[in-house]
Amino acid sequence: MRALESDAADGLAGEEAKRRLAGYGPNRLKEEKKKSPVIRFLAQFNDFMIYVLLAAVVVSGALLKEYIDALVILVIVLLNAMLGFIQETRAEHAMEELKRLSAPTAKVIRGGDELTIPAEELVPGDLILLEAGDLIPADGRLLEAANLRTDEASLTGESTAVDKDSQSVVESGVPVGDRINMVFAGTHAEYGRGTALVVETGAGTQVGEIAEMLEEGKPGPTPLQKELRNVGKRIVYICLLVVLVVFTVGMIRGNPFATMLLFAVSLAVAAIPEGLPAIESITLAIGTHAMARQNAVVRNLPAVETLGCANYICTDKTGTLTLNRMTVTDVLFADGSQYLIEEVPKHAEGSRLSILERMNLAAALCNDARRDKHGAYHGESTEIALLEVTEGAGVTKADLEKRLPRVAEVPFDSDRKMMTTVHRDNGGFTVFSKGAVEAILEKCERAAVLESEVELSEQARKQIAEATAKLGGQALRTIAVASKRLSSIPDKADPESLEEGLVFLGTFAMKDPPRPEVLQALNTCRRARIDVAMITGDHKETARAVGRELGIMVPGKKLVEGHELERMTPEELAGQVENISIYARVSPRHKVKIVEALKARGHVVAMTGDGVNDAPALKQADIGVAMGITGTDVSKEASDMILTDDNFATIVSAVRQGRIVFSNLKKFIYFLLSCNISEVLAMFLAMLLGFPLPLIASQILWINLVTDGLPALALGMEPAEKDVMENPPRVVGENVLSASRQLRLLWQGLIITAGALTSFVLAHWLLGYSWDVTWELDMCRTILFTTMVLAQILHSYNWRSETRSFFSAPPWENLYLLGAFALSIALQMAVLYIPFMQKAFHTQAPTLYGWILILACAVVPVLLIDRIKVISARLRG
Repeated sequence: MRALESDAADGLAGEEAKRRLAGYGPNRLKEEKKKSPVIRFLAQFNDFMIYVLLAAVVVSGALLKEYIDALVILVIVLLNAMLGFIQETRAEHAMEELKRLSAPTAKVIRGGDELTIPAEELVPGDLILLEAGDLIPADGRLLEAANLRTDEASLTGESTAVDKDSQSVVESGVPVGDRINMVFAGTHAEYGRGTALVVETGAGTQVGEIAEMLEEGKPGPTPLQKELRNVGKRIVYICLLVVLVVFTVGMIRGNPFATMLLFAVSLAVAAIPEGLPAIESITLAIGTHAMARQNAVVRNLPAVETLGCANYICTDKTGTLTLNRMTVTDVLFADGSQYLIEEVPKHAEGSRLSILERMNLAAALCNDARRDKHGAYHGESTEIALLEVTEGAGVTKADLEKRLPRVAEVPFDSDRKMMTTVHRDNGGFTVFSKGAVEAILEKCERAAVLESEVELSEQARKQIAEATAKLGGQALRTIAVASKRLSSIPDKADPESLEEGLVFLGTFAMKDPPRPEVLQALNTCRRARIDVAMITGDHKETARAVGRELGIMVPGKKLVEGHELERMTPEELAGQVENISIYARVSPRHKVKIVEALKARGHVVAMTGDGVNDAPALKQADIGVAMGITGTDVSKEASDMILTDDNFATIVSAVRQGRIVFSNLKKFIYFLLSCNISEVLAMFLAMLLGFPLPLIASQILWINLVTDGLPALALGMEPAEKDVMENPPRVVGENVLSASRQLRLLWQGLIITAGALTSFVLAHWLLGYSWDVTWELDMCRTILFTTMVLAQILHSYNWRSETRSFFSAPPWENLYLLGAFALSIALQMAVLYIPFMQKAFHTQAPTLYGWILILACAVVPVLLIDRIKVISARLRG
């Protein structure tokens, strides 16, 4: 403490901590060096297709002496690179924001105040508070350790948790695993609690010294990205075959080699959707950023795809379905008498008041909740409720702890379902325990009744259990308290020695009202064919009452308790799991069993959890959901998604957003592929039919830039369709580009191609433009070029829905698409009417009849696709 100039009670002052942060630097391991914007821009050119295009620039300029064409292709390459750079930057910013939102935090004491700060702001000299489930954020010397055990497997490889002792003094140079008075960054507290003085941060920590040996693996591609890559390869092979045929036919018909080479290269680049996986990543990243704004922080991209498939949500009750604002309402004494908490002083006789005082002592002292100097409470909601009712009686915890200091404890764990503390008291010791009523009753031999302590008979136990069940039937949560006197503390302060022979004092009943938005969220789940199961450690009657209030407990569904789960084999549970809507009195290990049973029945399961023991279930679930407020660091690390508001409605909102993101991904994928197919078919059929080249290289690349880039990205921003949560979840492994869908894309591409080639032929036959006169051929090409651009831009509106007509949704609902439409049209007008661009793209300004032909040949195919789509949907539905 002296060496680091800190204070054991108040920690560092805020200003001193800032000064040290500037000197020591952030508490993080090696920072991956970011690429500069220039390097990231140049990286856009590190692509095989770009090399091919740059070769096309050389062919056009050096071989054909078409310097303008070469310049146009080069400009288009630069524009494509700029667009890729902007998209990548947006995605990177979105992912950085997600990383920031899910960054670990630390509880510290600074200036006497208990604060929660980002772990990277810790400095040597800080006092950190540790509880079971916390990731240890820095190396520290323990000042206090109450049954503290840490898991140091990540550092030492030792799988057994290490018992810590703050009073131990170890020799310098002993191995890390033997430094029992220290805690180390990168490990986690498995049991108990403690306070530590930070001695090293960042690269100075033990884990920092071996950081160069640790490689954080880059996330692999998502399932959809893998599918797109496979489909992309098939498309590449097909396109190269088409390009080879077009090139060969062109050469046979006498076109110059260099011209056909340039054309073939341009067609290949335009036709192959090499940007699909990248756009998919960008859209996923932006989608996850939108989820984060709605309090759901997704920790890995594949989880977004999985969310759209989720058909079963297993949710904790307390704090997720309820507000997690416990209020003690009733007190139940051992003799079976029950009072509203505020009525005890008015109506209860002196003996019961005396017992209530003992209950209040147990509630305040066997309690880790704290109240700071500003009056704010810190801790778990049940403990805060008990502390509030005690201090409401005029007794402060701080005064009680001075009179009855804690000298030993056995922390709460989910298997024992109770917590015990030992306090020095008038030359001896008093043990206080609190926990689940049945767990406390099991450890009690006697009960405080009126002015004496009587043996706790089986009848009395049954009476207390029945009274507790009655309270549970009113949706009240129950916590029992007990105590006993000791003349000395056992050599080993463990549950076996401290939690036997207790005296039952009574039970506190508390209310935790449901969140108001949960009912609507549950109704949304029912409409979306998502089943919900409630998991709680509460008494079965409490769970049943809450389940009925929320509409989870409905006819045909049943409630199962933890002891029943214990007896079931995995096969038996799998046979019943779909009929169980509430699990009561369960422990975290049961959650794994529930998840495995649901997955065995083919369900895609989202499981919530907040404790250190919930981590296995969160990992086992398809979507592990951790609580951002009450959740331990270990549960967050094991999760796929963190709820920053601990709210069930946020899970449903995230599922909805997951469906929207995936739906929009499909929309722009289908749009891009149908457009690419139309371009390839137009060129292929024109060559087979003996027409002149209907488009030149720069025009093909322009279509690719104008129609593929902007509208495709805008489709990724499409608002949710009205029935997004009215349909059943997507099937896992559903082939996004199945044979039927590929056929749909083919006929849509064919219809757009038919319109474009019709405009080319009618410009020649109807409007009289000769294909043998250069400027007239340019006019025919201009008409086909503009027809295809307009048709593809309009076609983007066809993909706003797979089943409904684009007339069913106002165009202004997606302002991004409206903006992309307007900008694409403006760019095309520039190509048609600005002289230097006319020269660059070999275009002519269309006449009035030319525009009528363009509009007819662009609009009719789009309307035809719309009608076929709607009729097909009706026939399928």
